[in-house]
Amino acid sequence: MRRRFWSAVAALVIGPLMGSAAFAGGQALSCYEQATVPAVYKTVHEKVLVQAASSYVVKKPAVYGYQSRRVLVQPERVTYRKSPAVYQTQHRQVQVQPASIGWEYRMIKGRNVLCKVKHPAVFKTVSQKVLVQPASKVAVRHPAVYSSVKEKVLIQPARSHVVQKPAVYRTVSRQVQVQPARTVWKPVRVRGCRY
Repeated sequence: MRRRFWSAVAALVIGPLMGSAAFAGGQALSCYEQATVPAVYKTVHEKVLVQAASSYVVKKPAVYGYQSRRVLVQPERVTYRKSPAVYQTQHRQVQVQPASIGWEYRMIKGRNVLCKVKHPAVFKTVSQKVLVQPASKVAVRHPAVYSSVKEKVLIQPARSHVVQKPAVYRTVSRQVQVQPARTVWKPVRVRGCRY
């Protein structure tokens, strides 16, 4: 505050005096000289954007696997097998002629004698084919036939997600001028000049 005051004094008072009284041999009451006050700086720290925020999509493909599966190749079925008839040959006596009584001539001791004769029954053996078991159909069961096959199955579907990348900043320092350089008048002590 004092320096500003003296600067004002120098501008209003000393200027005219330099052109008149001081160089006219008058008595100097006070003396001043010019001085340069350097500029004043301060260090400021600023946050500077290096890389803007961004995002990108990450895609993950679907995941597949293989599993075994039992499949029916041929269903259960029933077929029939023919069984032929079974025969057996049996033999039996069949009467061809029944027993009978008849008359017939016979020579007995040179004499032709009519005799009453008993004739036994006459039999013969005949063969006969007898059915032991008739023809039939036998059911034959065939079980189902299966096979194992591998098939592709989805384990995890395809998916995607967004990844956010935050902005990147860095702090930089720089000098900022707070007050510019200026010229002031300051009092001086010199011989012949009162302070």
